[in-house]
Amino acid sequence: MDEINHKNYLDQITIYIKKKKPGICQVKNDIKPPAERPAVLMWEQKHCLLLPEDLKNFFLTCNGFHLTWCVTMENNTVPVGNMELCSISQLVLLDAAVDDGSHLTPSLWDLDGDKDKNGRKLPSFVTSKIFQLDQCQGYGKVCLVYDEVTPKGDDDVDPDNENDFKFPSDYTTEIWFLDRSLRWHFICPTFQAYYRLMLMHLGLPHWQLAFTDIGLPPTSLQWFNLYAPVRLEIDLMGDVTKSSHTAGKGMASSPLDLNKVFKGKSDRKKPGAAQNMASGTNVSKKRQPISSARSAAVAGKHVTASVSQPNVKSK
Repeated sequence: MDEINHKNYLDQITIYIKKKKPGICQVKNDIKPPAERPAVLMWEQKHCLLLPEDLKNFFLTCNGFHLTWCVTMENNTVPVGNMELCSISQLVLLDAAVDDGSHLTPSLWDLDGDKDKNGRKLPSFVTSKIFQLDQCQGYGKVCLVYDEVTPKGDDDVDPDNENDFKFPSDYTTEIWFLDRSLRWHFICPTFQAYYRLMLMHLGLPHWQLAFTDIGLPPTSLQWFNLYAPVRLEIDLMGDVTKSSHTAGKGMASSPLDLNKVFKGKSDRKKPGAAQNMASGTNVSKKRQPISSARSAAVAGKHVTASVSQPNVKSK
């Protein structure tokens, strides 16, 4: 994700939301200036970690942004869309749990699980390093999770041994969603995949819940049916999660086409209508003009009158 494409996507999504969707108003896009490279290096030295290359490029081209949009309903404005990514200074480490909890003093360590239903290892509140990317307006947290590539056992770790040090390259990163019940849900393997998904979902309310077993609430389904029906169909089929999972395994990802992202059900009928207009001359030659029911009735009266008239004269 280079600087040109990144800024181009943000500009295009603002224009499309303003002009292509009915009823949308008050579109505000607060793009922060790029972060200084020393600030990124200080973050990595402070946490003894290396930022993923795609996330590092994001901070060096745009140090966070916040896009919101509203909908006009009965002379009132209702806030609907919200896209937000924190800056490098707001990428803070969540408080780690202790592993000495008991039934009298429980801790987050008691909530750690082995694997999810797909066999993927869940993040640990004790051993994983978890950083908050988006607070999701209070209904959850989108987190950047660091996990060890080859985790060591408890017997192998010696806190007094200076040689027992984990290098930054010994960690892998993934994007997870933490709901309010402190359950983990996998979203995608890379930050770039999450960034693309956020743009595709237009920042609609609770869109991250489409990747969980919780599902979208009824109000969010209504907004999806109105502004992103095609994206809703893909989310319900589960194709987005499969494509985002395989995107991080070395498969080439197709470029983001904003014309298809903002395409609704009504827009899909336009190409067919255009083709019919183009071939209207051929259709008119083949088909006979269809008269209305009223004209057909009037024509029937004239026919019966002309037929009955000779009989009257013969009498």
